[in-house]
Amino acid sequence: KPVSSVLHSYSDHCFSIVPEPVPNSEPPGYEFGSFGPSQSGFYYSDGDFRVVSSNITRYTNSFSFYTAAVSQTEKDGVFMIEGSFELQSPFVLQSLLYGSGSSKGSVSTPHVPPTVADYTNPFILKLHGFWYESLGELCMVGTGSSYLKEGTLLTPVAVLKLHNINTSSSITSLITGTLESLSPSNDSNYFEPISILLFPQLNHKFTFVSGDSADELSDGSDPEKNLPVYDVLRGRSFCSKFTSLVFRTVYNLQYTGCRSNKKCLPRDGVIANLPGSMSLSAVDCSDVLKRVQILLTFDDKTKLSRHDKRFDPNTTLVGEGIWDDKKNQLHVLLCRFLDIENSWSNAHVGDCTTRLSLRFPAIWSIKETSTIMGQIWTNKTVDDSGYFEKIVFQSTENRIDTLYRSKYEYTELDRVSNLCTEKKLARNKRQRYPSPKFSGMRFSISVKSSKGRTGWGFADALTVNNQLYKHTHLMFAAINDDFERLTRWEPQGRVNISYIIDIKWHTPPKLTNEGSASIALDEKMEITAEGIYDADTGGLCMVGCRKIASIDQFGNASMDCDIILNFQFAPVKGFKNERYIRGRIRSIREKSDLLYFHPLDVSSVAYSREQARHTIWTMDLEIAMVVISQTLVCLFVRSQLYHSKRQPNRLPFTSLVMLVIFTLGQLIPLVLNYEALFHQKNDQGTVLFQTGGWLEVNEIIVRITSMVAFLLQLRILQQAFLSRSNNRNGKGLWFAEKMSLLVTLPLYLYGAFVVLLADRGNYRCDTVLLPTRPVDYWQRSTWDDLKSLVRLLPHAYDLYCDHSYVEYKGTSIYANPAKDFFSTAWDVIILIGVLLLAAIIYLQQQFGGCCIVPKRFSWRKSYEKIPAVGQS
Repeated sequence: KPVSSVLHSYSDHCFSIVPEPVPNSEPPGYEFGSFGPSQSGFYYSDGDFRVVSSNITRYTNSFSFYTAAVSQTEKDGVFMIEGSFELQSPFVLQSLLYGSGSSKGSVSTPHVPPTVADYTNPFILKLHGFWYESLGELCMVGTGSSYLKEGTLLTPVAVLKLHNINTSSSITSLITGTLESLSPSNDSNYFEPISILLFPQLNHKFTFVSGDSADELSDGSDPEKNLPVYDVLRGRSFCSKFTSLVFRTVYNLQYTGCRSNKKCLPRDGVIANLPGSMSLSAVDCSDVLKRVQILLTFDDKTKLSRHDKRFDPNTTLVGEGIWDDKKNQLHVLLCRFLDIENSWSNAHVGDCTTRLSLRFPAIWSIKETSTIMGQIWTNKTVDDSGYFEKIVFQSTENRIDTLYRSKYEYTELDRVSNLCTEKKLARNKRQRYPSPKFSGMRFSISVKSSKGRTGWGFADALTVNNQLYKHTHLMFAAINDDFERLTRWEPQGRVNISYIIDIKWHTPPKLTNEGSASIALDEKMEITAEGIYDADTGGLCMVGCRKIASIDQFGNASMDCDIILNFQFAPVKGFKNERYIRGRIRSIREKSDLLYFHPLDVSSVAYSREQARHTIWTMDLEIAMVVISQTLVCLFVRSQLYHSKRQPNRLPFTSLVMLVIFTLGQLIPLVLNYEALFHQKNDQGTVLFQTGGWLEVNEIIVRITSMVAFLLQLRILQQAFLSRSNNRNGKGLWFAEKMSLLVTLPLYLYGAFVVLLADRGNYRCDTVLLPTRPVDYWQRSTWDDLKSLVRLLPHAYDLYCDHSYVEYKGTSIYANPAKDFFSTAWDVIILIGVLLLAAIIYLQQQFGGCCIVPKRFSWRKSYEKIPAVGQS
């Protein structure tokens, strides 16, 4: 239904709230009061919101209201409002509330709602109504469409009533209301009433936190041990930096004093499942005042999926904070949502007795590497309702880019000296190893435990001696480049170094009762380590501390610092150790200890600029090799066609089995690599070497030349078959073809069986490692194995490479030892086999087809001799 068809119902449902005046001719706007042009909010339904797909309500309870027009009316203080109430799919939802906060100075533009609901916008209402400025009341009616997962399209009619839309807002301001269906209860378009909650978006006045109350909100930490805000911002605006750093981070919680799940959170009563983490999000922010309005959300352990983004006021606090330049902290006052038991229509904000402080530590150590730390407490007394013990939180991610002025204190070097033995140099085998300023000191790792479990992660160098690694590397980038060009060995010495190592264990997806795969969060192992790197031997030995998952119900975690990490870097020049960084992480605890873990073998790829240049040269060589070979194939096949045209009487004696094999040899690579003609391939390992699409262009050239060769070969096969069919000696020739097929078919079947047998043993997940990050996982398939057997030249090339240099994992294009049947044995067998077949064909052409078999197995001679040019 169009909106005009239900306008008569406005008086029936809204007249008592806002009378209907006549709009004037003034141009419309897109904002009214504290209501923005694009406003996000949340809804609560005590019943069945059946006009919306359960796939939507299962994961989110948010909505968006877009203001299309705000027009003045003949009655002062009353405005006509037109807009749309929309629900979005949780996978495409762009929530303003969980974004960067309100944008100051942006140009307001109207939102054009979709004509009809679809899977991305499953519920749309086009509404029309009036806002009474002095009362803060808004009442609208309208109709729209609802798209269910079964494809059913409904046309609901509803009335929207909102309260508390005032011209300004503060920390306690909250817009509430209801959305009610106007359809009969037995109608398919009917839905139970839902209550609504929104935060004002415009004209927010930061009224809380003055200089006098800053001491009350301080956590008592030493300001000298916290980073000042200008070292955190580093030229960026306050709101922009805090949005990317503070409001997109998950924080782990530690409960310092609560017992029996009492007095643990700013809530009354006993809490069954204490949250282990929390998050912060911005509602509004001011760069000039360095003030921010935030939402604090405690993790809800009852949610079954990480995609569940439903808002729950019982686990959420709303607050307002300001940055204190003297104490280098963010001070926040937090309030609770009240009267929210059965409906949100009467909800309000109050009980502003919770305090939060947030800071950026200036000093790190092996046991303390959190980028952001803070505390939550209350100013209530122990006997007051809602009192809780202090909660400590820290960020789960270590953002090294924020540590411009941070320092690191080495506290475990004495243990390192006792546990790590110095490696003696063999002067006749001196190698140049990476400088500690080398970019490859940060590398991705592949991990495998002695029990067979696998994982991957990163090893990030944090500091070298007393300088942060990132800034040291940038400062000495040119020096490091010169270091790689050095030809004379010079001692580099030993340096203190610290690392942050994050490992994610592979967790296979689990099938739910419905048969679909549920996404499980990967288990993590976080290790902070410090030790000594010897640039003369490439050895890195460190003592590490790993964070232990919560060992009690109150989230209080501990650390295991009885870990030894040993890594061996590969030389800068040469290819010792197969260009891999190899190492081991092991526990020095007794096996009977609960914190003991089995040794972990670690490997990674190390690249220098020299090897990078060499690899690019290798890729260019492979591309040129394939393009030239395919071009030669086209020329040779074209010459065969020309020869057959000049001497058509020889075509009947051409082996059809041979031509079929040649044709299939051109067809199979085309079929297996068909997607390269139209799609950009993602498994070529080009993340490290940005080719700007040149590699993909050459791939298409190769496929085009292969297609031309295939068509030419198919033409020869067609001509030979037609000529054979018209030949008078066809019976004897067909007998020879059958014998050839009888010999070759078992060989090909045996080869296919070997491929399938080897494929079953090699089907696994693998990781292509690059110096900065691992590339997506791939699973080996039979098609990949077939590609490696249909060509001779890649095996000859691979055999050459095996004796000249080591191929880097992840950069091979056409001859990849890591993926296909490329080994010295396979290369030699295939080369010798193909050369033997070529020799047999030559002997048969010279002395007859039966020259390679005993005379008693020979057959009619008509197939052996090819008639001369002038012979009839």
